[in-house]
Amino acid sequence: MTDDNNQKLYDLSRRRVLAGLGAVGLASAGAGLGTSAFFSDQEDFEGNELTAGTLDVLVDWEEHYYDGSAGRDLVELVPESDIDILDDNQYILPAVENPDARAVAIRFLGEGTFQENKDAFWDATSIEALPDGDNDGIQDEFSDDQVCNGEAGLTNVGNADAEELSEGLYAPNRTSNDVTAPGDPLINLDDVKPGDFGEVTFSFHLCDNPGYVWLNGMLNEDFTGEGILTEPERNDPDEMEGVVELLDEMQVRMWYDPDCDNQVERRGEVDIMLAIDTSGSITGQEQTDLEDGVATFVDALPTDGSAQVGAVSFGDDSVTGLSGLVDPGNFSLGSLSYGADTPMPGAIDIADQVLDDQGRPDALPVVVVVTDGGPNYGENETDPSYSASVGGSSYSAPRGAGFSADDNSPGYDNNDSDPATVTEAEQDETALVADAVKANPDGSRIAVLNVAPGTTELGGGRDLSDYLEDEIASAGFYNQIPISNFPGVADDIAAEVVVEEEVFFNGSLRTALSALSENEGRGVPLDGNRVTTFDELADPEDDPNRDPFTGAGVTHCVGFQWWLPVNHANQIQGDKAGFDIGFYAEQARHNTGVGMIPEDGNATGTGNTTETGNTTETGNTTTEQLS
Repeated sequence: MTDDNNQKLYDLSRRRVLAGLGAVGLASAGAGLGTSAFFSDQEDFEGNELTAGTLDVLVDWEEHYYDGSAGRDLVELVPESDIDILDDNQYILPAVENPDARAVAIRFLGEGTFQENKDAFWDATSIEALPDGDNDGIQDEFSDDQVCNGEAGLTNVGNADAEELSEGLYAPNRTSNDVTAPGDPLINLDDVKPGDFGEVTFSFHLCDNPGYVWLNGMLNEDFTGEGILTEPERNDPDEMEGVVELLDEMQVRMWYDPDCDNQVERRGEVDIMLAIDTSGSITGQEQTDLEDGVATFVDALPTDGSAQVGAVSFGDDSVTGLSGLVDPGNFSLGSLSYGADTPMPGAIDIADQVLDDQGRPDALPVVVVVTDGGPNYGENETDPSYSASVGGSSYSAPRGAGFSADDNSPGYDNNDSDPATVTEAEQDETALVADAVKANPDGSRIAVLNVAPGTTELGGGRDLSDYLEDEIASAGFYNQIPISNFPGVADDIAAEVVVEEEVFFNGSLRTALSALSENEGRGVPLDGNRVTTFDELADPEDDPNRDPFTGAGVTHCVGFQWWLPVNHANQIQGDKAGFDIGFYAEQARHNTGVGMIPEDGNATGTGNTTETGNTTETGNTTTEQLS
C-alpha cells in the first residue's frame, strides 16, 4: 500500500525537495494463544512493508531572447501605422495599459508558411535550455517515461545535492555557450532596450503522484533599484524618485503551452475532422448525449471563416457517416448508426485523408476522436479495410505504408476475432496510424475526448485513458469526461482545440510578481484540466473547476514571456529588477488545493518547491544571481 501524505512544514524559501521516504518494515511476533475452553489458530504475516509515496517536481526549460541581433534577417519591424492591419505573417506583443507606448510588432520573413517562418526565427533566438547536450540552446528531446528515472537528464533545481546551493540553477547539462553558463541566472538580461522581448517555457513533471501545482515568484529587493540616475532619466517627465519604472514598463504574459513549443499560438485557420465512435457500447441516452455534445462542439466553433469542420463515424463494422469540410454554420451531422466493433484506425486514417484533400494550405489540421473505448475491429474478417465517400471523392483505409502493421497487407491485419477484447496488437496498430498522422509536416494533431464512464482495462492490462493519452492524442490534447457531461463542456473543448493555448496573465512585471506571491506564497494556482472554467487569478484555489495535474512524470508546460514596449523609455535607464520564479506542488490525495495542513495545525505548509533565480536589468550594469 502507498500513502503520499507528508504534512511536515517546510519553509518556502529553502531550496530543498521533499525527500523520498524509505520503507517501513513491520513484522509480527508469534505468540501462543488459546485455552482448553477456546480454540485458536494464529497465522504469522512476516515482513510486512508500508512504503510512503513520493511527490517530487522536476523542471526543464528552453529560453529565447530577441535583441535585434540573432534572427534579425528573419523579421522586420512593423510600422506603427500598420500594427492594427493583420496579415498572415505578423506577430504582436501589445503595449499594456500605457498610452505612451506602442506594441512590439514584427513580421516574419521567408518563403514558408507563417508557422514555418516563425519556427525558424524561434530556433535562431534560442539561448538556453535544459537538457542541452550539444549546447545549441535548443532543448534535447526526451519522452515522459525517461523523466523520473534520470534518463532525460533533468535536474531538480532545488536539489540539496547540487554542487553549490548558492548557484541555484546549477546543472551540468544546461546550455553552456557565450550567452549563458551553468550557475548563471536563467533569465539573465543585460542592457535591455525598448523593443526587446523573450520568453522561457518551463516543463514540470510530478514524479509518482498527481498533485496541485502553483507557479510562484517574488521580487528580490536586494537586486532591484534605480541604479545610476542618468541625466536623461532624471529629466524624463515620467521619472519618479524612488520608483523602479522598469517593473511597470516591462510587460509579461503567462500561458499554458500544451505542445511545449515556446510559442503563444494565435487563433488562425483550423480544419477539424470529428471521428465519432458509434460502436455498440454506446446505447440509449448515451447516444443522445454524444450527438448533443457534437452539436454543441460545432456550434461553438467560429463562423468568421477561420474554422472548417467535417465528420466521420466508426462502428457497426464500418467507417461511415462521412461529411466533408464546411463552415460550422453549414455542418449537419446526419443520422448515425450504432453497433458492433470500434474500427478506430480506419476512421483516423480517413479523417486525415479528408484533411489532406480538402484542407486549406495554412490551416492547422486537427482530428478530434470522440470515443468510449479502445480499437477493436475486423471481427470474423481477414485483413479488414474501410472506405467512405463524400462529394464525389472516395477514401480508403489503410492508405499504405505506415498505416498498417504489415505494409504488404491490403488491410489492418492486427484485427481480433473476439469483440469483447481490445488486444495489444490492435492497440499497437492503431498507434502506428496515429503516429503517422502526427508526423505529417503540416503539423497535424489528434485531440482525443474519452467519454468512457470510469476506468477501462484493455488487453495486456493497460488502462484505456493511459493508452489514449500516451499513444493516440497529441501532447496536451487529451480530455476525459463522462459522456453525460459532454454536452455541457463541448464548447470549452472546442475553444481548446481552436485556440489551442490559454493565456492566464497579461500585465506588467510588477503586477505579475504580485500575483505570483499571492495565496500565502504558493502563487498562482494552475489548472490541470483546461476544459473546465477556472480563473487562475480570480477564483479560489479550491474551486471545484480546478483539477490536479497528472503524475507519473507526464510533461506539463507553462510559458513566461516578457517584452519592453517601444517608447522613449528614458525613465527606465539604469533600472534593474531581480526576482524568483518557481513551482510549488502538493499531493492531490487528501488535499483540496489550498495548502497542506502542517503538523501544528496552525500554518500553511509547503509540499515540494523548485525555484529559479532571475534578474532583469537595463543600461550597462551587470546582473547578479539570486542565492
